[in-house]
Amino acid sequence: MEPIGSAMTRVNRNFQTPISRDFTNRQNGTGTLSDADKLELCYRGVKFKERVYLPPEKKHGCKCDLCGDKGWRFYWYDGIQFAEECTCHYAVTLEENMKKTGAKLDMTFENFHTDHDYQIAMAEKAKQFVKDGWRMGQWFFIGGQVGCGKTHICTAILNELVKTLPKCRYMMWRDESTHLKAIINQQAEYHEKITELKEATVLYIDDFWKTQQGARPTQADVNLAFQIINARYQNPNKVTIISCELSREELVSIDEAVGSRIHEKSRTYNLFISRDKNRNYRMQNP
Repeated sequence: MEPIGSAMTRVNRNFQTPISRDFTNRQNGTGTLSDADKLELCYRGVKFKERVYLPPEKKHGCKCDLCGDKGWRFYWYDGIQFAEECTCHYAVTLEENMKKTGAKLDMTFENFHTDHDYQIAMAEKAKQFVKDGWRMGQWFFIGGQVGCGKTHICTAILNELVKTLPKCRYMMWRDESTHLKAIINQQAEYHEKITELKEATVLYIDDFWKTQQGARPTQADVNLAFQIINARYQNPNKVTIISCELSREELVSIDEAVGSRIHEKSRTYNLFISRDKNRNYRMQNP
């Protein structure tokens, strides 16, 4: 991603030429200004109470039409020029984050199998969450049978949300919780890592409270979970997705403070896939 300082200098330099367009014939038939007209008026000092984006410099083969693969978008608002990170940057960050854990971003709604009723229910509930649920401050929770597609359907949700929401984060519970517990006495590093999880716009926690051989989560696991879950519970703008082998009721029985918060926030968008080894695709013959 291009540093914001050099990108801003480049953009400003491109607009140092005199503006000479005649706006007497600017109306396009509906009486509205085109984006190009609004941008030119911004440079003339007109203040719009909306974002007026500068067009990106696109090079051949660039992947992002919004920023031209620069990572930054520039816009005018109320007479002032601002910069924001492009959503494509968050998509790249998420992809890198998931690759480190072995998770796959190619898990989509399109390639999710819906051969059985429970799979159809998973897909329908997940798509409804993408359409409406997260906007209402709801969370998505799915628990139950190992290998039934929980990670796939949650990753499909994440793949859709990253298109419009910034700072999407994937957390493999066992790996990251182990690391966080190991650095708890290194205050600066611990604070940085856990703040990422607390403040991500979208957080997907995969295999929540997964333990070796089904052991009960330790008190350290519970304390860590409460820090993350409670921070997100208190902020209605934080979207949280959780997959787990346990049910919501089992979470409550382990720790009521953590479990009840998850239970409340996923009241509408929750699924439990009953335990049946026939639903474990890893056990099926190719």
